[in-house]
Amino acid sequence: MSELSTIAARVLDALVGASLVTADQVASALADAPDEGQAGRALVDRGLVRPDQLANALEVELGFPRVDLASYAPDDEALEIVPAAVAHSRAILPLFEIEGTLTVAIGDPVDVFILDAVGAELGVSMDAVLAEPDAVRAAIEQYFPGTEGAVSPAVELQSDEIEISAGDFFELGDETPLVIEAPGAEDAEGSQRAPQTVEQVVAAIAPAGAPTVDLDVLAVADERKVAVLVSDILELAVSRGASRIHLLPYKTDFFLVFRLKGRLEKIASAPLSMQLPLIEGFKSYAKLGGVSSGRPVLGRIHAEIGGKSLVLTLSSVLTLSGQRLVISISPAKPQPRSLPELGMAEAESRALYAMVERGRGILLIAAPVTGGRSTTYYSLLHHAAQVGKTVYSVERSIEYEIPAVAQVLVSPGQPINASGYFAAGMRQDTDVMAIDSLQTVEDVHLAIEAAGMGKLVVATFAGGDIVSAVRRMLDLGAEPVSLSSALTLGVGQRVVRTNCPNCSVEERSPLLARIPGADAAMSARRGTGCPNCGKSGYVGATGVFEVLPFTEPVRAAIGRGGSVADIEMAARASGMRSMVASGLAKVKEGTVSPEELDRVLRFAQ
Repeated sequence: MSELSTIAARVLDALVGASLVTADQVASALADAPDEGQAGRALVDRGLVRPDQLANALEVELGFPRVDLASYAPDDEALEIVPAAVAHSRAILPLFEIEGTLTVAIGDPVDVFILDAVGAELGVSMDAVLAEPDAVRAAIEQYFPGTEGAVSPAVELQSDEIEISAGDFFELGDETPLVIEAPGAEDAEGSQRAPQTVEQVVAAIAPAGAPTVDLDVLAVADERKVAVLVSDILELAVSRGASRIHLLPYKTDFFLVFRLKGRLEKIASAPLSMQLPLIEGFKSYAKLGGVSSGRPVLGRIHAEIGGKSLVLTLSSVLTLSGQRLVISISPAKPQPRSLPELGMAEAESRALYAMVERGRGILLIAAPVTGGRSTTYYSLLHHAAQVGKTVYSVERSIEYEIPAVAQVLVSPGQPINASGYFAAGMRQDTDVMAIDSLQTVEDVHLAIEAAGMGKLVVATFAGGDIVSAVRRMLDLGAEPVSLSSALTLGVGQRVVRTNCPNCSVEERSPLLARIPGADAAMSARRGTGCPNCGKSGYVGATGVFEVLPFTEPVRAAIGRGGSVADIEMAARASGMRSMVASGLAKVKEGTVSPEELDRVLRFAQ
């Protein structure tokens, strides 16, 4: 489990770190189970871990957030990824998908152990948030009505348009109302749309008059003709407004399928024996030629197609049926936003910018999966490049491309992992070393080593706040004294929705009396819902932050392996402003409601 390549492996490691089970008990469960997911369920079945203890470990140790589904609307394209029968039988609610990682809500914490299997079945990586079981069941009934207990005949095709910042439910500062149309909504003719299955897609007849693609040239497998065919497919997809291209193996054939306005449309088909040249043609187009077809492949490339500047993300996986290739088509993103634009206070922004400009050591950004840590990560890298620093960044998915930053995309099919790329970058005469998501103790040790070489290391890590993230790094196996000496500045953050300016009203909220530091007599604002915000009361989002300078008292608490309470006490004494205090400032401004702040930070427990 050293690489922690699966969700189940990370959870098992967290259970050991939280002293809920021993390493020997985990080893015994693994010996009797075919995979880590089954081993995790065995620990629960044996009574070694209670579901409530597991839920606490997911929240505290791994930073899996708990959300109120009444305040969230799932992304419609994420809902398209999961067949209705799978949602019902596995009790998972898809929320959003970003570059192959689907985040779902689960009501039973034990269901975290099935996510790896579900992800393999659907062809996506999985991440999770926790919610109330009744809320998950009700939401599944709402978005997948009338299919409870059905057996999924096949896995539905993956879908998504890459529009949301990694780790965020919302694009920070986005002024677009959050109005979601779920699968099953009415089509242009007013009839009810049912979720598509693979059988329905491959059996469908192409619409009359629709442009087609001739796949017969693949019988010759001439490289030049295949290259022309790849260009023709891409141009046709862009001209028709497709968000994704699928090469789907099915029985004895493969199918070329476009994702068009959320629906799947079959374009062409050919015998499965002719698929490989086209797969290799797309890989060559994306500069991925020569990679073994037996390995998963992930790559990105900029392309000018049909007069549009686009980013193509190619993902290829070998399945039991054959190669499955998905190409995402999205417009090139603008440059990352500044820290003040993300909602950070001026004093805290200045501290982080000064660290990037002149600092050394580890600048650690901690947040749960929905906390927006990657957004802050890119903002800091962009600033570093602007002030003339050489920057080397190792990333598991690329949200923004920054021309002056050396960005390395780690593909799951490559023999070199994130740690290997990071170690290579340390010898590249680089001012700023960066890694988006420290996941293993090897990652942490390399970050400490780079900091010891006098470099600034910008790193993200999953954690509920900065203090629990540091404690989690110690539990992962980081040497306390080395870690304490390497850490220089820490950032904890979450994302909160902002009130709709058109319908927000001033009112007294009973929650105000429960916010630490709040004046019980003060008023606050809350959106009541209007057409501008899709009746939700919210438009856009902002961040709430805490910034912790690792002073000597804080380092001392970390160096002696102190508990979360010990480190937090030292942090408070050092003057760290908590995320609750940061959120309170936004409540006083009228941009965030007390209810929204409580939903995210849960200060009212």
